[in-house]
Amino acid sequence: MATTAKIGDVRVTAIVDVTPPAFPIANVFSDVPASDWDAHQDALSDGRFQTNFGVFLLQSPNSTVLVDTGAGPGPHDDMGGVEGKLMEQLRAAGATPEGVDAVVLTHLHADHIGWALKQNPGAESTPTFPNARYAISNTEWDYWTGHEVMAETPGVEEGIYPLEKLGLLQLTDDETAIVDGMRVLATPGHTPGHQSLFVESAGEKGLIAGDLLHNTAQFEEIDWCADFDMDKPASRTTRKKWLEKAASDRLLMTFGHLIIDSNIGHVISVGDRYRWQAV
Repeated sequence: MATTAKIGDVRVTAIVDVTPPAFPIANVFSDVPASDWDAHQDALSDGRFQTNFGVFLLQSPNSTVLVDTGAGPGPHDDMGGVEGKLMEQLRAAGATPEGVDAVVLTHLHADHIGWALKQNPGAESTPTFPNARYAISNTEWDYWTGHEVMAETPGVEEGIYPLEKLGLLQLTDDETAIVDGMRVLATPGHTPGHQSLFVESAGEKGLIAGDLLHNTAQFEEIDWCADFDMDKPASRTTRKKWLEKAASDRLLMTFGHLIIDSNIGHVISVGDRYRWQAV
């Protein structure tokens, strides 16, 4: 299994910023009876939910795009003081913060926006990726920057809201182009304005899918939703649509919360269900 793949002339690299400790599965899928996991023990780690906070780097001959920015530099006290590794992982992949042309934020949960801005005590925030436009869906922006929601979500107020004043914000809608051959598509459910990045290059296609799902069991159990999904019916609808399309069109897919080395691959149709085939 691999951490890189190609969509035509676009190289996709999976990066892990932070790997949190494994959770009790009931903390993540509280609607799913524990006995239903008996058939999916291979999707767990000693019966617990293991994830990573993943980021995807897309490098083409003409542009460099980053999808999501992980949990941030840390130290993350709730994870034993671990620090984010995005910067060193970017350099290992042959990229620099200054060389990123666009940052696509699939949504504004804390584990996706952590490196968007540098927090400077006593001074204004500065962009971690100074030459990039930051693409956020209109719907997502309006929801999280609403007065009541933002007041309860300091990560957005401190880590995202200054982008507008800095002139780096690109508000997007369904089908908004980011760079040549890449456009965002509305994939709501996990959050109100969740978006994914569709890539077309040299006759090949792929979807950087964000949080359409959180665990490989969901390829078979499409109706299962993680507790983090804000609109579960919409999440199910979106997931069904894109798993069907991914299988029929042989799309390369990526999922940031699947385990590194197995979070880039293809969706395979098996009867009325699907399975995951990592590259």
